[in-house]
Amino acid sequence: MDATLQTLRRLDRWAEIGLYYLSALLILLITGLVIYTVVARYFFNAAPIWSEEVPRVLFYWVTFIACAVATKRGQNLRVTLVLERLSPTGRLLLENTMHVLVIIMALLIAYYSWPLVRLGMRTHMLSTGWPNVVGIIPVTIGCVMMAFYQLGLMAKSVDEYRKARAR
Repeated sequence: MDATLQTLRRLDRWAEIGLYYLSALLILLITGLVIYTVVARYFFNAAPIWSEEVPRVLFYWVTFIACAVATKRGQNLRVTLVLERLSPTGRLLLENTMHVLVIIMALLIAYYSWPLVRLGMRTHMLSTGWPNVVGIIPVTIGCVMMAFYQLGLMAKSVDEYRKARAR
């Protein structure tokens, strides 16, 4: 059991690192593509037909991958002024309420994006010929990952509460 848990933690860490570097690579790729299209448009008057769609699709992917990584690391934006002044029990209740609300929101977005995913499988982008689902599925994937990682943050909140109570 302990070896399985260690293996899962290691896989989770490698997935986090992989997603982190994938998002960095996508940012570099978007930057390069935008520079290429600007140069092609303004210096050669020959912008590629895909110049708007491809960076937009990559931007969707990098946004939701990076949001999932930030959620995993607990680096999403939040105001801690009130949290820091609460008792350990109050802090646990407020933090877990926030986590539950984020999980609900993420799962609702994933649920309601699913019909768009199904529709996107049947339609294609005009300039690239890619299925439209390529630009829609990152919302669903990212929200499911964020909900999953929020569960981990809830467990971390409980651990911090137990440590505070033990002192």
